[in-house]
Amino acid sequence: MSKNLSLGVFAVLALALLGLVWLHTGSVVPPSGADSIWFHAGLLTLLIGRFILEYRFTKPNDVFANGIIVFASTSTLTSPPMAEWWALLRWGSLACAIIAIVLAWDPGQQAKTADGRLRRIIYQVVTSVGRAEVIFSLVFVLALISYFDLNSPEAKIFAVVWGVFLLVANLDLQGLLSVLLTRYKNRKVLGIAHSFLAPSIVFATRLDQQKIQMHQMVGFTQAAGAEFGCLGMVIGERSSADETRVVVALTHSTVGDAQLNDRSLMVKATAEDCLTASPPVTEADMKQYKKVIGTVAKGTSISRVKFELFGSPVIGAGSLLRAESASSQVHYQVFDGLISEEQTLGGSARSFVEGEAEQVGYWDAERGGFETHDWVARERALVFAVDASEAAPAYDLKETETRIGTIPKSNYPVNIDLHDLALYHSAILGVTGSGKSFLAYKIVEESAAKGIKTVCIDPTGDYQRYLEGAVMLDTPGTLDAFLDSADHFIGIIETASHAMSPVLQAMNAAQKCLDWCKVHRQAEDVLTPRPKVTIILEEAHLLVPEWNFNPVQAMQQHVNSTAQIVLQARKYGLGFMVVSQRTANVTKSVLNQCNTIISFQAFDETGFDFLKNYMGAFHVRSLPNLKPRHGIVVGKASKSRRPVMMLLENQQRVVKAEPAAAMPLPQVLPAEALEG
Repeated sequence: MSKNLSLGVFAVLALALLGLVWLHTGSVVPPSGADSIWFHAGLLTLLIGRFILEYRFTKPNDVFANGIIVFASTSTLTSPPMAEWWALLRWGSLACAIIAIVLAWDPGQQAKTADGRLRRIIYQVVTSVGRAEVIFSLVFVLALISYFDLNSPEAKIFAVVWGVFLLVANLDLQGLLSVLLTRYKNRKVLGIAHSFLAPSIVFATRLDQQKIQMHQMVGFTQAAGAEFGCLGMVIGERSSADETRVVVALTHSTVGDAQLNDRSLMVKATAEDCLTASPPVTEADMKQYKKVIGTVAKGTSISRVKFELFGSPVIGAGSLLRAESASSQVHYQVFDGLISEEQTLGGSARSFVEGEAEQVGYWDAERGGFETHDWVARERALVFAVDASEAAPAYDLKETETRIGTIPKSNYPVNIDLHDLALYHSAILGVTGSGKSFLAYKIVEESAAKGIKTVCIDPTGDYQRYLEGAVMLDTPGTLDAFLDSADHFIGIIETASHAMSPVLQAMNAAQKCLDWCKVHRQAEDVLTPRPKVTIILEEAHLLVPEWNFNPVQAMQQHVNSTAQIVLQARKYGLGFMVVSQRTANVTKSVLNQCNTIISFQAFDETGFDFLKNYMGAFHVRSLPNLKPRHGIVVGKASKSRRPVMMLLENQQRVVKAEPAAAMPLPQVLPAEALEG
C-alpha cells in the first residue's frame, strides 16, 4: 500500500472511530478513565501504527514502540477486572519491546550470522506479535471483555468495527483499486520482490516453474492487473545454498520513487509496456542496460572502484567500465577480481565475484585522453561495461600526436605526444615477445614522418629487418653524415658489427648527437625546445647497465657519462628511449630520467620496485598477467593523466628481403678540382 493511500484509509477509519466514540459517550471528544483504554491503547493506536508508521512493513523499532505504549497504558490501570490477564499483557509487552530493541541493535555480520536460524525465528515471532494490528488488538479485546457486556448491541458493534479495521489493514486495497479504475491486463507473474539495494537494484524471489531470461524486461506492481510502478531489466542472479534471487536493475526509477515493498509483484513486461511507460523505455535504453555488470560496492575510493558482479559479463583485465560520480560519468579499468563469501541469515554461505577497477577518469574531448575525476563513485551506482559496440569518441590528432593502441575490448584510443615522448625521455619495458620492439618500430617511423631524426643503437640486428627507409651507421663518418642529411631520418648502429664495447658505442653516439644538437640550437629553442634527435637504446641493459652488472671500472665511467648526457639533453632537443626486458639491469641514473613509461608483461621483482614509483603497486601487480601486446602507459607523453592499460595496435610487418643500405657519405672533390 502506498503512503498516500495509507493516509487516505487512515482518515476514513479515523472518522469511523469517532463515530464509535459518539455511540459510546454521546460526544466526539475522546473518552477518559480506565475503561477508555480500548480507545487510546486499542483502536486509535492500531490505526496510527498500521496506516501511519507501519504502512509497508514492521521493523523491530516499531515493535519496541508498540510494546512500550502497551506497557505504559496498562500500568495506569488500578485493580482492573481480569487483573491477571492485564498483568500478563503488561509484562509480555515489555518483554516483547526488550527483545525487539536487542534485534534492532546491529552487533556486526559475524555475530548476526553465528546463530542465524535462531535469530531469524525470534525475529519473525517478535515482529508478528508486536505489529500494531496484533498487539493493540489484544488490548482492545481484553478491554472489551473487561469493561463491556458482550451481549449488548454496543459491544457487538465495537467488535464488528474492530473486524473491519483488521480486514482493511490486510486487504490489498491498491490492487483492488487498480482493478476497478484501470483496464485489466492479463500479466504473467514471475516473482515477488524480496529485498532492495538502493538506489535501483531489486532482488526478487522467482515463483516455482517460472523461467526468467537474462536481460528480460519486467515490471513491478502491487497486483497483476494494476499499472506498473516501474520497469526493470534482469541482469543476473544472486544465489546461495538455500535460495536464488533474481537481480533486476530499474530503468528511469529508484526503489524509493516506485514505492516498492516486499509485497510487490514482479511481472512480465511487453514491448508495448516499455513504450507506453512514463518515461518510455526505448531500444537504446535497453541496449544500455544490457551492459550493466554490477553495482559499486564497499571499499570504493576516489582512485579505485570495487563492484559486485551480477550475471556472467564478458570482461577481463583492462576492460573499461563506467559509473556515476557526482553527476559525471567516470571511467574505470578492471585490474583484478576475486571470489568473496558472506553468510546469509539462513546460515548458509553465498559466494560472489567482486572486481576492482582503477580510475582512468572522464574523457576529455579537447585533450584526446582521460582527465582525472576528483570524487568517489556514488554508493551502489550501476556499473556499465564499455565495449566495442560503443563508438570511439570523436577526436582529431594534433600534428605532434599519434595513436599507439586502444583500451582493451573498446574503441577508446590511447594517444601519445611524440614531442613529449622525445624531449622528456621514455622507456618501453617488458619480456621478450610482449610487443615492446614493435611499438618502438612504430614510434621510430611516426617520429621520422614528423621530422624527428632517430638513431637506433641495436645489439639485436632486428631493426634493419623491419624498419623501412632506415640506413646503417656502421662506418666512420656515417653518423655525422646522417645528422646533417635532409633526406634520411632513421639511422641504425648495430653494435655487433664493431669490436668496440656496446657501452662505449652508446656513449660515443650520445655525445655526437648532443654536440650536433647544440650546434643546431636556435634562439626560439631556448624557451621552447623542439625535438631534433631521439636515440633508441635497444636492449638497454647491454648499453647502459647498472653498476653491479658492469664490473669493469672504465665501463662504469662510460655509463655515467651517458647518464650525464641524458640529464642535459632535453634543453638541446635530444631525447632518449630505453627499450629493455631486464629493468633491474638498466642503470637507474638513466631510467629515473624517463618521464614516460610503457610497460608490457614483466616478472622482475626488482623492476617492480622501480615501476611502483610511476604507476603504483596496484598496476604493478597486474604486470605478470598481461597478455601479449597489452601494456600500461603512464607519464608526460600520454594524453591520459592516469595510468591506462592499452592493447597495442596490430602491425602487419614482414622481414625485409634486402638489408638496410649504408648511409652514403658526402662526396669529397679531388684536390685538382678544388684548385681549378
